[in-house]
Amino acid sequence: MAHIVLDTRIIETSTGRYMQRLLENLHDNYTRDGNRYTALIPSIHVEKWQQRLPRFAIVAADQKWYGFAEQTSLYRLLRSLDPDLVHFTMPQQPILYTRPSVTTVHDMTLIRFNTGEGKFAPLYWFKKMVFLGLMQVVMRRSKSIIAPTNFVKNDLAKFFGKNYLPKISVTYEAGEITEAAPQTIEQLIDKQYFCYVGNAFTYKNISRIILAHQQLQIKNPDIHLVLAGKYDSSYQNLAKFVETEKIPNVHFLGFISDGEKRWLLQNAQAFITASKSEGFCIPLLEAMSESCPVISSNQSCLPEVAGEAALYFDPDSTTQLVDNMQKMIDDNNLRLELVKRGSNHLKSFSWQKMTDQTHTIYENTMNSLEL
Repeated sequence: MAHIVLDTRIIETSTGRYMQRLLENLHDNYTRDGNRYTALIPSIHVEKWQQRLPRFAIVAADQKWYGFAEQTSLYRLLRSLDPDLVHFTMPQQPILYTRPSVTTVHDMTLIRFNTGEGKFAPLYWFKKMVFLGLMQVVMRRSKSIIAPTNFVKNDLAKFFGKNYLPKISVTYEAGEITEAAPQTIEQLIDKQYFCYVGNAFTYKNISRIILAHQQLQIKNPDIHLVLAGKYDSSYQNLAKFVETEKIPNVHFLGFISDGEKRWLLQNAQAFITASKSEGFCIPLLEAMSESCPVISSNQSCLPEVAGEAALYFDPDSTTQLVDNMQKMIDDNNLRLELVKRGSNHLKSFSWQKMTDQTHTIYENTMNSLEL
């Protein structure tokens, strides 16, 4: 019987959906496979996840990523647990830990783009260089690497060498929202709007959506744009831009619940992502699951994830985005066709399938150690 430890310290952050679904499906389908599972979770959430995963051992781990404690006390914690295999569900991990491990690398956006808006610049750039050095260690030392798309797999090969391709496996994620009941957003009732849900780092290119909205209103003065995501410094800067340029009908909702997200997507003209770099883009599939048409950037993994179920545009072209938004207003048959395509396309994605593939990676990795 093997002991498998999963490092899911960011399970309750905006990027934690992958870890939540992985733990839930492992617990519900694989805790009788003869292996023993332990999940590392911040202490404030231990009780919640122990109730949800009674057949798992839930261990408190409050070490912040990129911090000194990650390299010291997390290392000691892992050693004390004596696992046969550790799944680091993010690249950040103790450099000194050399026992068998699997690592999920979600994307290389941190290296490609500046994601440190509003942060102390010297500290941010130091962390960026640390991350690049850590990634070189992770790629070399991990027995298996998990990537969410073929785009990320190939991107890793470009950065670190094609010789790593045999150890990189792709496990597609999914995008259905939880079963929370749709919750009305009062300020949007009876309004016609486009929407975006997510953070507002520069590479997300939200300013392009705002500029397109501004141009769209020349012909459609009553159209609205709704932006939802934690109201941090990035969103605050966008709000200042909207105010300075006097762009009407732009709504910044801040963080919204799953119920509010469902209602937002169900009533939108379309969901828009103008991002220049993604590893997967769960919100894109969430939109499809709520019968919301998708307008997407044609960059990075987005065409791989959305397939034929989206209208695409060059993220540097405001004109192309405006044209696609106008099509969503004028052509209801096109909207319905995209909704139909999205519904069919979703059948290619499943959290259970992702978990099954991940479990197979665990088994193959541990079997290879015995050879």
